[in-house]
Amino acid sequence: MGVTRMAEERFLRFTLTERVAHWTHTASFILLLFTGLIILSPMFHFLSAVTGGIQGARTIHRVAGIVFAFGTMAILVFGNFAALAKSLGEITSFKKGDMEFLKAFHKDFLGLPADMPPQGRFNFGQKLNSLLVLSVGAVLVVTGLMLWHAASVPLDIIRWAYPLHCLGALGLTAAVIGHAYLGLLHPGYKPSLSGMLDGTVSSKFAKSHHALWYKEMTDGDAKK
Repeated sequence: MGVTRMAEERFLRFTLTERVAHWTHTASFILLLFTGLIILSPMFHFLSAVTGGIQGARTIHRVAGIVFAFGTMAILVFGNFAALAKSLGEITSFKKGDMEFLKAFHKDFLGLPADMPPQGRFNFGQKLNSLLVLSVGAVLVVTGLMLWHAASVPLDIIRWAYPLHCLGALGLTAAVIGHAYLGLLHPGYKPSLSGMLDGTVSSKFAKSHHALWYKEMTDGDAKK
């Protein structure tokens, strides 16, 4: 006798606009990191074979920087502004269980048993990561523009802009590596990747990792 498997319920977590904004930032940052290493040190000059030389790396770096800085603005104009505004409101809204999440997250990150408090559509770690990307990204954009037009900027400012640009890139790289580890390798968080592919996550994942959001979604369905 065959067994009938019902399709698991899925919830829309991210709209197309949010996904395009995420992957635009991701792709442009990877290009910035790759070409930035070539520009930074002779140790990485062998990679310039891919970019057509050092000057090619500089050109790609600048184009990717423009996309990184202004791509989201274009998405805001042509995409779903309300969805991005809602996400921004959620990542800047902190709740009672956030500090408890932070205290237990190191265990969860390492795959150890952890008593994690219920979270909304964004957990506290994702809120911090998003705010880090926004703030450090702004530093990279401002210092990057200064370095691009270094001849027009006072030397004393350039002396600060260069190390700040490098430190910002290093910090953002660390955040991206941690984010990628959770989304691609961590057994508990891998199911979240579909949220950035087709926009949806399973009800099982939503309930186990974003219980407050799950309740909000299911309560909303119950009232319809």
